[in-house]
Amino acid sequence: MNIPILKRDDRSREYEYFSAEQHRAVVEAYLFEGISFRQIERDILGLDSDYFRGWRARSILRYLGIWLGFQGLFRGMTVAQAVAELQQTNCADYEDIIAILSGREVSETTCVEDINLETATDFRTVREGRRELVYTTRYERSPILRKRAIQIHGTTCMACEFNFRDFYGERGKDYIEVHHLIPLSTLDDEFEINPVTDMAVVCSNCHRMIHRERNNILSIDALKQIISHSRCR
Repeated sequence: MNIPILKRDDRSREYEYFSAEQHRAVVEAYLFEGISFRQIERDILGLDSDYFRGWRARSILRYLGIWLGFQGLFRGMTVAQAVAELQQTNCADYEDIIAILSGREVSETTCVEDINLETATDFRTVREGRRELVYTTRYERSPILRKRAIQIHGTTCMACEFNFRDFYGERGKDYIEVHHLIPLSTLDDEFEINPVTDMAVVCSNCHRMIHRERNNILSIDALKQIISHSRCR
């Protein structure tokens, strides 16, 4: 397989603005689906593509060295097959792409309480100024399933009924987070996800509260009861 040479852009500001999960979703959408920069901004990053004109999506890809020759390069392949192709080149230049596709991208830790230092075995830390960077296991999430879940369930939080557009106007249009009712971290292997029965849409606050305790992930109904009790006080 003829894999193009990476052409890196050293400008990291736009890349660092987005999360590791967004990086991976953008890379997968471009390499496996071949969708345009503007569509990535609209469907993956939730941005106004008419305003940014594909620039934010392009900046993420350019920072990794991914140019037009990569668009749809791995169409029809699985992530594992694409990683194998990159590894066969024996070229260190592709290591960042392999890390992102394999779920090993470095991501900034925002909640120290989520890490159990006594039992954690899947990360190492590197200090950079006052930030702590962590290598951790990530689980493959399909941007197509996310989009489908939003189409089915809408953009109003299923727990507290918060709607980003109602509160923030146009800036909040079409924004909502998608929650897997069966945590991917509990699965031993790939699992067929039904967006109707296995996924829910929740606001950022509710999503955080659902996962607040690693060993006690709340159901939507349980969180609703907490919210209802709080509102009645």
